[in-house]
Amino acid sequence: MESFEKVQWFIKKMIKRYTAHNLSATSAYISYYWVLAFFPFLIFVISILTYTKLPTGIFMEYVAKVIPNALVPQVESTVNQFIMYRSTTLLSVGGFITLWTAGTAVNALIKGIHSAYHSTYVRPFVFSRLAAIGYTILLALLLIFLMVGLIFGNRVGDYLFSILDMNKGIFMPIWNMARLTMPFIALVVVIFIMYRFIPRKYIKYTNVWPGVIFASVGWYVFSLVFSIYVDNYSKYNQLYGSIGSVFILLIWLYGSSTLLLIGAEINALLQELHLDQIKRRFGDPSKYK
Repeated sequence: MESFEKVQWFIKKMIKRYTAHNLSATSAYISYYWVLAFFPFLIFVISILTYTKLPTGIFMEYVAKVIPNALVPQVESTVNQFIMYRSTTLLSVGGFITLWTAGTAVNALIKGIHSAYHSTYVRPFVFSRLAAIGYTILLALLLIFLMVGLIFGNRVGDYLFSILDMNKGIFMPIWNMARLTMPFIALVVVIFIMYRFIPRKYIKYTNVWPGVIFASVGWYVFSLVFSIYVDNYSKYNQLYGSIGSVFILLIWLYGSSTLLLIGAEINALLQELHLDQIKRRFGDPSKYK
């Protein structure tokens, strides 16, 4: 089979899997609960930061780089209001709402990833909720870790420079570039963890990367193109008024959820092809289940 025919066959297989596993409905379900969790999650992280000496402004700058530009004013306005009325009640309420709604979305994502591997996801409610809460907390910790890295990055860079004894004119530009790519690296790490550890099957680390690369790069390109479209061609705010931002957020989260699920499907299909090759070669399927 020639390369073009292989690609064509692979795309056809992916289209069939997209329909068979009902990724469209699953993405809609995930995005709905992520919309409910989006602002509480930001408020939860901001509330934690306001009790530290870390400036929330830098956090919002990097949130603005991730979300579509049309959402930035609404997000900043909402977050600023909660900063003005900071309280432990907001922290506890925001934390509870975030963990509950985001946990529901993460549960749907977990089930979608299991569906890609044709494995059932049946766990007691408490265990499934704890797993979802764990991934939500992991994301929050990664965001705070990024904050610390971005704020104290210059000091860390100076320390590494003194240890490595490198040319500062060469080292510092490389270090600053690494700091700018930290949000993307964090995204890759989160997706890798999900694709590697959520499926209840053994998956080689090298077999995880195709889906991770597709989902992370695809998400970055999708966010960039969608942001350009909304800024220049869309009229959501004119058509829907103040709820236009909600429509934009919903579409963006829907596209992001779809890309995450497709990435899992890519890995699952490649895993199946790899196992089929092993079975044909060694002729004992039971060894590789």
